[in-house]
Parts: sequence; structure tokens; C-alpha cells
Amino acid sequence: MPGPRTYEAGQADGSGRQAPPERPPLPRAPGPDSGPAHPGGADFDARSAEFMSRFGLGGGPERRARMTAGLNRIAVRIAPHADLFATQLLSDLAAWVFAFDDLCDEELPTLTPTRVLTMVARLQRTIEAPGIPLGEDPFGLALRDIRLRVDEIATPVQARRWVDAMRGYFLAEARIGAAPTTPGSPQDVSDYLLTRLHSGAALAVPVLLDAVGSALPAPLWEDPRIRALTEMAAGIVVVDSDIHSFAKESRRGSRSGNLIALLDSPDGPEPGAGQGAGRGLRAVSALRDSIMRRFLYLGRQTAKAPADPRVQWYLDALTQYVCGARDWSEATSRYHAGRPEGSRHQPRGAATAAGPSEETLLAPPPIASIAWWWAVDGVPTASS
Repeated sequence: MPGPRTYEAGQADGSGRQAPPERPPLPRAPGPDSGPAHPGGADFDARSAEFMSRFGLGGGPERRARMTAGLNRIAVRIAPHADLFATQLLSDLAAWVFAFDDLCDEELPTLTPTRVLTMVARLQRTIEAPGIPLGEDPFGLALRDIRLRVDEIATPVQARRWVDAMRGYFLAEARIGAAPTTPGSPQDVSDYLLTRLHSGAALAVPVLLDAVGSALPAPLWEDPRIRALTEMAAGIVVVDSDIHSFAKESRRGSRSGNLIALLDSPDGPEPGAGQGAGRGLRAVSALRDSIMRRFLYLGRQTAKAPADPRVQWYLDALTQYVCGARDWSEATSRYHAGRPEGSRHQPRGAATAAGPSEETLLAPPPIASIAWWWAVDGVPTASS
């Protein structure tokens, strides 16, 4: 494993990215208020603020300070064993995504679908071919900086995976900008999750976690079990985000909608639950529990006798991603305004008087876009 890099890009030693056999597994359930895993960890937010200021993201200094204070060391929470360089990269990527999300909420509704598609296509091209900037757009220049740093921690194959995952992110943002999701039928829920799974770069982060840890070879990365577990981890992260951001998005009128509002519709898939303000939250909590049960079950099946120890390292990294992102969602002032930064918050009504049965939690929900997670066999494939 290469030694710790400095924050500035371009100082990696260029060696291969194979995880050492003696590397211990990552912790499965970190403490919710655990601090930085290495010296200087508390500086990540400050450096992300400097990153945003350098490229002119997020508005003025006061707004940038609020945005980066809300980071609350998110990178340390989701990847505590990454080195300083990689952790700062993850922190800056989070800052970029939050700034872009705010831009989309405030400016995309005024743009035509063609202009939205042009904007995201340019951003995607920036990371596909970062050698020469496409222009002076601050978001493009900042994303190009992140892309060049991705090359410092990732193999060419991993960098390409990240670029592909970001394409899904931009496509999701373009789809949201073209036709915001409103409460409707169960098919709308399926379409919402299909889009939401890619939004917020939720599927781009696991690629970077693989790059700083397990370095899965292509046959393992394409294994249906690994693909399903990766999607489920991202799915849990975005559902948790919807739960904790619901109040904020309701106040701001977010263009992307929210799963709680969608499932609060009478047409949402929660038979026999009755009406009421907490209907959507109960349905989302039950869906989250169902995905988590499947994630844990398939993860155990996949890890029983992995052909390569990197499988277990990657599964541990996914688990850390889920735990860390939820801890951050519960603590960040970005979602819970007025609360002391770092304190935990549990939404009211997240639990029901009588929880869903084991059979219900293990059965696939009636949502077509994610149903295949329950169809994947835990038995290793021949290619593994």
C-alpha cells in the first residue's frame, strides 16, 4: 500500500494498487460519533471549504461555510481507513455534489431540458477527457480537479468505473430536471428509486472505496452478487438521506421530490396502513428495513468462502459506507438546521408499534426496478 499522499494531486508514487494480504478487515459497526481515523482528520471540512472557495462553488463565504460545516467529516465516517489523500478526495467530492445539488434545486427548474442535458453532458465530458478543460465553468473545473485526483488513487479500470458511475448520476439529474417525480402509482415509486439510486453520486462512491481498499478484479466486480450488494448499499444510503432530508426539502421545495412524500400518496405500496401524516415515513422505514435485511443476508452468503479475500474487504467497505452515511445523515446540520453539529437526530415516527414480520422483510417489495436484488443467488459463480 502506498504511503499517505499529500492533499495536492500529482504526488502519488505511481505504484500498483493491490491490497496487501495482511490487511485487517474494516470495522462493521463504527461508533456514531467516532472521530477522525488519522491525524489531521478534523481538517477535511476546512480543506473542502478551501476547495469550494478556490473554484467559486456554493455562493459566498457564508453559504460555503454553512455547506462545509454540514459535511461533518463525512469522508471519515464512510471511509475511516482511507489515507489522507483519498479521504480528502472523498470529502471534496461530497462538497461538489452538495453544491451541485443546491445549484440544481435553485437553477435547473428555470432551464429547458435541452440546456440541462447540455450542462450535464459537458460535465461528463470533463471527466471522460480531463486533459484540457472544456471552458471556465466553475463546476466543470472543480470536477476536473477531482477527476485528476481519482487517477492518483485508482487504476485505469477503476477510474473508468467511476466515470461510468458519474454518467449515471448526471443522467439521473437530467431526468429529474426534465420531469420531477410527483406522488402517483407504484410504478412511479419504481421509477423514482431507479433515478434516486444514481442521484447524489451514491453509486460513484463505492468505486472509490474499492480503489482505496479491495481493488476487485473485473470478474468479481461484475459478479451479480457484488453488483446487487453495491446497488443495495447505495439504495440504503439514499433512502436514509430521503428520511433525514425530508423536512429540509419540504421547506425548499426540492425539484427531485422525496420518497416519503411519494409513499404518502394513497397509491403508494403500503396496503392496510391507513391514512395519516406518518404513512409515508412508515412505508419508507419498512422499505429500508427490507433492503437492509436483504443486504445483510446476501452479504453473509457471498462472504462464506470468498475465492479472493478482497471480496470480504469490499463488503466491509460497503457496510462502513452504509453505517457512516447514516451516522452523518443523523448528525449533519445540512438536514437538521439549528441542531449542534455532530449531534444525532432520529426522525419521529421512524418506528411502528408493531414492526413488519420477518417474512415481510425478507420478501421482495412490489417495486420492479429493485426486485432483482432478491433474485440473486448467494452461491459463488464460476467466474469468481
